[in-house]
Amino acid sequence: MSAEEMRARPRDGSRRRRARRRDADRDPRLELLGLGYLVVGTLIATVAAWPIHETFRLALVGAAGLAVGIAAALLARRLVRGALTRVLLAAGLAFAGFAIVVVPVAVPAALRSVPDAAIGLRDGIVGIVVGWKQLLTLELPLGDYQAVLVPFLVVTVVGSTAAALLVLRGGAAAPWAVLPVLGQTVFGLVFGSSSTSAPVSLAGFEIPAPRELAVGVASVAAALAWLLIRHRMLRARALARARAGTVRQSAESTWLALRRRALAGGLLAVAFVVGIAVAPAAASFGDRSALRDEVTPSIVLQRQTSPLAAYRSWFAGDPYDEVVLTVDGDVEQIGRLRLAALDHYDGEVFSVDPEARFSRLPASAPFGADLAELDLEVGQAYAGVWVPAPAALAAAPDFAGQRADALTDGFHRSDSGDAVDIAPVIEDGAETSALGLVPGDRYSMLAYPSAAREATAREAFGGAEGEESTIDAELYPQLAAWVEAQAQPRTGAGYLELVDRLRARGYLSHALVNDEAAAGWTGGLAAEAGGYQFLPSYAGHSRSRIETLFEDLVEQERRAGEGAAPELLVAGVGDDEQFAVAAALIARQLGFESRVVLGVRLAGTDPIPGVASCDPDCTGAAVGAWVEVRSPRGEWLPVDVTPQFAMLPTDIAEGEQLPEHPTVPDDARSEPIDPERAQNDAEAADTAPVDETDATAAWVLAVVRIVGLSLALLAFLALPVIAILLAKPIRRRARRHAADPEVRILGAWEEVADAYEDAGRPLASTASRRSVAQRTGRTGMVRLAASVDEAVFAAHPPAPETAEEAWRIADAERAELTASLRPRARVAAALSLRSFVGRLRTRPMRAPRKELAP
Repeated sequence: MSAEEMRARPRDGSRRRRARRRDADRDPRLELLGLGYLVVGTLIATVAAWPIHETFRLALVGAAGLAVGIAAALLARRLVRGALTRVLLAAGLAFAGFAIVVVPVAVPAALRSVPDAAIGLRDGIVGIVVGWKQLLTLELPLGDYQAVLVPFLVVTVVGSTAAALLVLRGGAAAPWAVLPVLGQTVFGLVFGSSSTSAPVSLAGFEIPAPRELAVGVASVAAALAWLLIRHRMLRARALARARAGTVRQSAESTWLALRRRALAGGLLAVAFVVGIAVAPAAASFGDRSALRDEVTPSIVLQRQTSPLAAYRSWFAGDPYDEVVLTVDGDVEQIGRLRLAALDHYDGEVFSVDPEARFSRLPASAPFGADLAELDLEVGQAYAGVWVPAPAALAAAPDFAGQRADALTDGFHRSDSGDAVDIAPVIEDGAETSALGLVPGDRYSMLAYPSAAREATAREAFGGAEGEESTIDAELYPQLAAWVEAQAQPRTGAGYLELVDRLRARGYLSHALVNDEAAAGWTGGLAAEAGGYQFLPSYAGHSRSRIETLFEDLVEQERRAGEGAAPELLVAGVGDDEQFAVAAALIARQLGFESRVVLGVRLAGTDPIPGVASCDPDCTGAAVGAWVEVRSPRGEWLPVDVTPQFAMLPTDIAEGEQLPEHPTVPDDARSEPIDPERAQNDAEAADTAPVDETDATAAWVLAVVRIVGLSLALLAFLALPVIAILLAKPIRRRARRHAADPEVRILGAWEEVADAYEDAGRPLASTASRRSVAQRTGRTGMVRLAASVDEAVFAAHPPAPETAEEAWRIADAERAELTASLRPRARVAAALSLRSFVGRLRTRPMRAPRKELAP
């Protein structure tokens, strides 16, 4: 029969066969087996999602979603018959079940009263659409507050409903239930953290990301186990029906059965070992990236001027005396409020790391925690995206006023503790290009007390040993020379001593010109110290500016000579902007992690000369900068860096013999000359256009990383397909090149029989080869069957030429069979495991002797 004739054959037989398969699948044992696989798959999905929430309520959500999905599928099958109608009814029933269980299961905080339950139901329904954004932008772990469990409930309800419908339909549709079950597991891996579990050592091998690897292997193993067991049960039923009324058959040898079972087990073992071997290479490809890594306001911050670069604006004119912030509450327990924590330095400006991850905070604090509460109001002197906040926030701010919802939605916090808000500013009913806080905004915060921990952190940091320097000493020769000249150990105590010397040898100055704009801070310092002599200083904190500062200190120490009095070593002129950067770079020179923080000090903290405190109003005079260094316990220790202003720098001429008891002049520079403003590197930096190259490169790298990791995931998921596509040619090659011609001829018949099996047209196993070949209507099959019977039962072994002819016939039959299939059926046959699974159990290979031709 030609390929055209095979395509033209009536399709009634295939329809009847499919109907019989579905009837066979509707066996309570098969349905229970499939539903059991759903239970196992949901359990694995719950384990995969555990790092997102870390609450045992997650198991209740998974069980509820599974129950709703299975119940919806069972009711739909019982009530209607049509496939499309059944799917639509199951979807409606699943949604109704979701609405019933969402509040008690996924929004437990809404059970306090009937109105709260109504609001919780609304949040649960809305969470189907918007809950994913909240899930991505909150800081892990999420717990069970508000409606963060709704997305996982949606995943389990949808996945269980779809999988249960496929399982209960049976037939060729049932194996597709693997996809929605695996989709539930993918949810936990995609929406989870970008960091993986710590590697473990096993038999001398290091296994990276063991939890993620175990989840993936368990998911694939459960799917394969269900498919194999289901196929065996179906085949057993089919064989039982076919054997009814037929003759008894001889069984396949035990050795062949064991060999095939060993082959199947070996393939699984090889896949597992390859997965473990590939995991380190995949891990080294790049940092794991999750969806939450890309939901950040980092692009907004990259377009903002660094707060440290604009530091001197607080001391120029009106902002110095105007209210920036009003703070009330447990101020003594907090000590400091951050405006920005800057950890990235490019040699020109300290800013937020472009790779910093921003996330949301839970709206409610942990129950029973000892927390301090602050009430804050933005004053007239401040507006912007940076939110003044304590370092250890316990929950998201509670905003008040007309902009409360927008500010709540726009609030984010970075890993380094930067609190920002990107809510748009509304003026005259229209949205403007401005973002963040504006004067009059009010909010309250809950934070962990931090003031009392500073002394403990300082003590722990004092004994810490520095590691390898993280800056290039060749780029900072003056800094390295000054640090070396101080002869301090590379310890925390040595670093603190260096900062103390840096402050003592500096002189505080906030301006280049003593004009009307500088009158506020100069008058404030004069009132505080009983007199202040103005000295000019450049703004900016570029590498050249910091090197100039250290050059002045090194040169002054060289001229003063060994053993000089402390007042003769004063040389560096600047303010917190330069001295904070200098102290941060010293820390990195010694091998400590550091960052520059801009903020204010609250009432109750130790006073810093030259820096005002908030009591309760924070003015521009209270804005300062300090350095934070990481202690061995992981805590960040604040270190003040404001230079002194009681002793003026002393000019020492080259070769001058200093008196034994020197006196310090009241004015070392009686006629200071103001340089031109164009020499201020900060002004030049402020007028420079914003370079978008870094932002574009960051996005391109993020896209490349995501695409690469996605391709790696697809390749991992495609491993079973690749294994199948490789296993069949390997099996065919082994059969074709067997040493014994008789075995080669038998292999040709088995190859054709397997091709029919994979194509969904299994040859009858209860009749002789000749009768089976005649039923196909194919002349080539009849010739091949006769050749096999002659090779098996002839008195003399067959010739090699006979084996080659058998394989030519087999190749032609396989080609004709493939040509007769539709494109989709060809793909299904190429990926089918029927021929492998069918040989895992004993099956007859020889026809009954009484049916053989003489």
